[in-house]
Amino acid sequence: MNRFLRLFSLLVLSISAAGQSQPLLPKPAVADRITDHFAAPVYEGNATLDGYVGDRMRINLERRLLTLNLPSILEPYQHRPGKQTWIGEHVGKFIHAAGLTWQYMGNPRLKTRMDSAARLLIATQLSDGYLGTYLDKDRWTDWDVWSHKYNLIGLLTYYQLTGDQAALTACRKVGNLLVRTFQTEKRDLIKAGWHVGMAATSVLEPMVMLYRYTGDPAYLGFCQFVVSTWEQPNGPKILTSLLDHGSVYKTANGKAYEMLSNLVGLADLYRMTGDERYLKAGTNAWQDIMTKRHYLTGTSSWGEHFRDDFSLRPDGEVHGDKYESAGEGCVTVTWQQLNLQLLRLSGNPKYAAELERITYNSLVGAQSPQDGSVCYFIPMNGRKRFGEVSHGILPDVSCCASSIPRGVALIPQYIAGSLSGGQAVVWQYVSGRYPIQLITAGKNQPVTLQIRTAYPQDGKATITVSLPQPAKSATRFALQLRVPDWCSDYRATVGGQTYAGKAGQLLTLERSWQNGEQVMVTMSLDLQAMPDPNKGSEGVIVQRGPQVLAEDDRLDTVDKLPANWFGGQFYQLTGKVGGQTKQLRLVPFAEAGQTQGHYRVVLDNLTNLHYKR
Repeated sequence: MNRFLRLFSLLVLSISAAGQSQPLLPKPAVADRITDHFAAPVYEGNATLDGYVGDRMRINLERRLLTLNLPSILEPYQHRPGKQTWIGEHVGKFIHAAGLTWQYMGNPRLKTRMDSAARLLIATQLSDGYLGTYLDKDRWTDWDVWSHKYNLIGLLTYYQLTGDQAALTACRKVGNLLVRTFQTEKRDLIKAGWHVGMAATSVLEPMVMLYRYTGDPAYLGFCQFVVSTWEQPNGPKILTSLLDHGSVYKTANGKAYEMLSNLVGLADLYRMTGDERYLKAGTNAWQDIMTKRHYLTGTSSWGEHFRDDFSLRPDGEVHGDKYESAGEGCVTVTWQQLNLQLLRLSGNPKYAAELERITYNSLVGAQSPQDGSVCYFIPMNGRKRFGEVSHGILPDVSCCASSIPRGVALIPQYIAGSLSGGQAVVWQYVSGRYPIQLITAGKNQPVTLQIRTAYPQDGKATITVSLPQPAKSATRFALQLRVPDWCSDYRATVGGQTYAGKAGQLLTLERSWQNGEQVMVTMSLDLQAMPDPNKGSEGVIVQRGPQVLAEDDRLDTVDKLPANWFGGQFYQLTGKVGGQTKQLRLVPFAEAGQTQGHYRVVLDNLTNLHYKR
């Protein structure tokens, strides 16, 4: 059985809510052919969250997941049809985000809301398995398959975490209906969804999950069928395009959210089948985005589409009643998911580096720290339009408002964990407790890593290694520490010895560990003026450590942050523009615009950048 899945089963077995033990939870029915190189921690549902990321996760829980109007997103199922063709996606997204968050935090109120949402959604399923918001005459048009996709993702996550058989039964009914409708009866799947069919074919991701937890070969056959539909004359040609020229801009219509959603499913299908073409398509897309279509804030696309090479507009504009710019929230989250899939499959630190950039910039930057509302787009220069959507039809919830909470809930899955070969690894420097399982010689070795840090404000971290009690002797294993690619001076001290790390690589500390031993990490949080990658631009982007910085016009004349400001980072700098000295007041991009000020990330061509003394 895949090591990650075995650890996931151990993870969910340990979760408790409101002090009550959970029933025996399900294991995958079939083993993956490809073993992951990275596995996430074994969380127990009672993690202590500290620091910057902990604050953001609490905002996600308390001001979003615990306050969302659930009746409004369930009503379109209970009284079909929904008032919007895409309204059906929100319930599944909520259950997914709630499950991920409860798995880590164990909040009983959230568990109650998640239980209720799952139960009420399942109650609306029709006898033939249909679980959408459309009338019978309109089935399988527009966003109908898409909404079924998110219901499958939400309910399968719920099943994995609770063992609820009703959820699995509902998913089987949906899966059977999809197989019957599109594979047996030959209804055209490409015509069943927008964007050259990519909206509909993105159902690939949960269908791989459904096969994993049922072992029903019909579902694996459907997954292979979905991939084959890409190559129909009217299909998006995702696989052949990315294997041929490798450009996401030249693939289908370049719609970023839907294409990335398909690639997330394709990566999991690679894990299940071992077909190297599936992995290659994903890594080709990743390389193309990183080199030609990547904003330094950790996102891609402008106006929801991948654009031409190095076309990275920093601003936004209004088209009719809709505002468009860079960094659609749904694109940020599916980009995050693709990086997580590739990190799990490879253990390559370059994916962890991009996950760090995503996390500290575009992901939490789309979340209002004041009230938990969410941006649809976040331009490099402009204003964050928290909570604003354009369709004006209740429930007034945008796709991104349901996606960003899922992305925030995913963060604990890539902070630390275990690598193949019995190694522990720290990818991100986030305060918290990380119980992991090292597998050496077929045996489990539990180890807990406790990280204490004020990162990213400060470049120091203490990592405490805890072994099971009573520990009879030292335990030998390697602890791998990711050295950020922007860091010019990284040092780790343990047992009286100091080790230097190289930027962008893993620093290996292989030794016999005593219970309670500590690793003291210090890293430079280098201040850099990076050239704006947008073609033709002469501007620069200031970065400190993993955080992109920005000017905010609400702070133009202040010498300290306002009392109601979320965050404590405020940098007064000087630089040269055309030979003239310029004074700068900068805050992290993720915090800029929180009080509706206009902000700028792309600045004039600065040189000689220094902290103001």
